[in-house]
Amino acid sequence: MTPTESVSGKRFFSNSLPLLCLFLIAIVALLWKLGAGSLAAWDEAIYAQVSKEMLSRRDWLTLHWQYKPWFEKPPLLMWMTALFYSLFGVSEFTARLASALSGLALLWVTYLIGRLSHGRRVGLLSAIVLLTCYHFLSFSRFGTMDVMLALFTCVAVYAYLRLREDENQRWWYLIWCSCALALMAKGAGGIIAPASILLALIFDRRFAYAVRAKHFWLASLLAVLIVAPWHALMYLWYGRVFVDEYIGYHIIERSTRTLEGHPSSYLYFVGKLVDGFFPWCLVVPFAVFSFVRRNLKERSQSWVLLILAALVFGVYTLIPTRRPWYIVPLYPALSIMIAAFLTNLYRAYQSRAVYRRIIIAASVFLIITGGLYSFASLYLNYRPEEPVARLAREARSATHQDKDSLILLSEAEPFYAQTPLFYSDRPIQQAYAFSRQESSDAKRYVHYENLADIMRDADAKRIILSKENVERLSADYDIQVLAEADQLVYATIKRKR
Repeated sequence: MTPTESVSGKRFFSNSLPLLCLFLIAIVALLWKLGAGSLAAWDEAIYAQVSKEMLSRRDWLTLHWQYKPWFEKPPLLMWMTALFYSLFGVSEFTARLASALSGLALLWVTYLIGRLSHGRRVGLLSAIVLLTCYHFLSFSRFGTMDVMLALFTCVAVYAYLRLREDENQRWWYLIWCSCALALMAKGAGGIIAPASILLALIFDRRFAYAVRAKHFWLASLLAVLIVAPWHALMYLWYGRVFVDEYIGYHIIERSTRTLEGHPSSYLYFVGKLVDGFFPWCLVVPFAVFSFVRRNLKERSQSWVLLILAALVFGVYTLIPTRRPWYIVPLYPALSIMIAAFLTNLYRAYQSRAVYRRIIIAASVFLIITGGLYSFASLYLNYRPEEPVARLAREARSATHQDKDSLILLSEAEPFYAQTPLFYSDRPIQQAYAFSRQESSDAKRYVHYENLADIMRDADAKRIILSKENVERLSADYDIQVLAEADQLVYATIKRKR
């Protein structure tokens, strides 16, 4: 090895070591005990069950939940989860693995965007900021499609910035394929990706140039070929039923009125930023202002990151139905802007030792505080195995032919069907005995029947109910307790003669 090669190798190792350490930490943070705790009813257990029924039915096109067609979302996450089930078995870990791996990939893409747009130091700091974001960690460890959506959106942004830099028109294939995969991950939520690219073309004054490129249209056609077949098949096979649920309810109604008991104010996501992006939320106004000022001053800078952030925050603020995970694609863009702001601040005062040390100390303090806050929040919000999940395991069907239903008896607090369905592999019947439960949740997931109507025949049935209700029902029913968990029991129930 020549001296030049030796120096080059040492420089490569020293430059790569911080990034390597960061990703080792990220692997531990996102994968360690990923399978701990039972699946959450909303929406983790739903997607996990849809994936399981996809595998058991060998039907990779029509999604099913509780053995009936389900048209709420496109199939990409469920395809990935069913693949992991087939490779590693059905478990909480594999139900969350697609989201966790998307989180690791999103960290890498965030680093690439930061490095490409502002240099290696900004790229590394961007990834650190994102890794110390509580909402990023939490939703990466949660089996839903929002982190996957953010990943494909950011891949499209990275490819767009590469296109601007080297003028290689073949980057359009990665741009539009990423946009297509974003749409296949979360349907209407994926529109943010192509909308950000098209608006960036307008703001960057490159739209006319782009639409004259052959690869722009060929890549667009490829994106259509990715998105259209599944949607066309569902429409041909199910017609109005598919359109009403997939578009009518989950796009139009969700965008025009509050659904499923989630009322909130227009400041909802401000509060979620404070909760999920602390302490970096304190720097966001300064970072955004600095980004805008530099873009106005330096015409060569792209507006795509600011457009992405504004679209995500603005669109979901206007939509009446608001949930905290909707703004996950916002965090990588903000992380890059914060990293660029802190790095530019350091460079501006690099020659002044006192200010330079203050900026370094403040940055380290924010990183440590963000890391401690995020990991403490994960610990405090850890969901242990729920008693109803433990009992549903006891009720698990032994064979594919054993599909007798499992009754969930709710009184003071409702039992949702999603989690017991996943763990029991049985159809779920939700029942009340004394007072009917009222709920604004979707009827597919919350539908109560009178226990007396369910128990009209003489056959014994499986049931999960509270210990208190065992005593209250004993006058009319024979109840044989099979297992207990906390204040709940799993039992067989039969009407007395």
